[in-house]
Amino acid sequence: MIFQYNYEYRIKKLLKLVNLRNLYILDFGCGIGNWNEKDVNFHSIKKITLYDKNLKLAKFLKKKYNSKKINITFSYKEILKKKNFNLVILSSVIQYISPSKLKVLINKLSKNNKKLIFVISDIPYLPRKIEFLLLPFFNIKRFLFILGLIFSNNYRKLNYYLYPKKNFNFYKKMFNVTYIFNLHDLKFLRYSLILKPKKN
Repeated sequence: MIFQYNYEYRIKKLLKLVNLRNLYILDFGCGIGNWNEKDVNFHSIKKITLYDKNLKLAKFLKKKYNSKKINITFSYKEILKKKNFNLVILSSVIQYISPSKLKVLINKLSKNNKKLIFVISDIPYLPRKIEFLLLPFFNIKRFLFILGLIFSNNYRKLNYYLYPKKNFNFYKKMFNVTYIFNLHDLKFLRYSLILKPKKN
């Protein structure tokens, strides 16, 4: 099943925050894709690799993106082998990844590139029911979308994880952790962060 919701995702702000030239981006858990044509053609972006484990997205993504700058893959092993990424984006996907699996992912990707930067956005920290009750006051469109998903068996079966900021204390050994405004359309109910490797 494909869950379609077009998030307001502030890609230009993200690119300014990381301040990198010649970007080779991995969008991990890309879903239906946040990138529009203008974003893809931004001068500093050389390549974007879209990864998702949901094979049902293949036809949709290949139809949506017809650019030499974009590579679409559903192979976890493939992205772990690549060494040219300098920016990894986890956009509104962390809530479906357990803290232990997130550690494994970040460690494996960082082994290939010690300068790799991670941007994690739309991070939930409130209990799901409380967030849902507050949602109409902040984003009615997203509230109605989630309301529709509640009746989906596939959605209800998904594991859901909260990430209070203390969960990222572990990463302070390897990274400078910077908490920022949410890059998505829930500015106050969720947050984003940047993990930049510490200089030896």
